[in-house]
Amino acid sequence: MIKYKFEEEYQFAIYYAKKLKDNKAIKILERGEVMNSEEATYLSEFFWKIVDSSIEDEKMNVELPWVEGGEFWSGKIMNSLSGYLERSGYEKEWDSVVDKS
Repeated sequence: MIKYKFEEEYQFAIYYAKKLKDNKAIKILERGEVMNSEEATYLSEFFWKIVDSSIEDEKMNVELPWVEGGEFWSGKIMNSLSGYLERSGYEKEWDSVVDKS
């Protein structure tokens, strides 16, 4: 299971999954785990969509429900997701997406 240090990480990820209308990401996040390599890669790619979307929101002065802002929560989510994928044997999938970003 994906272990978040803070509940806000999950809320932040779900917020962007819904904002981006990414039903596959919502399903993975709600389930709390990936089922295979393809989903691990998808979750890794979704993380970078969160980063890009939160940067755009910041540029457009979109007010988020979290005082700390997108950069702060993106960093926390990165630690949680990369740690989960590594523990689950999907470090290669995470690293391949990071290398492309």
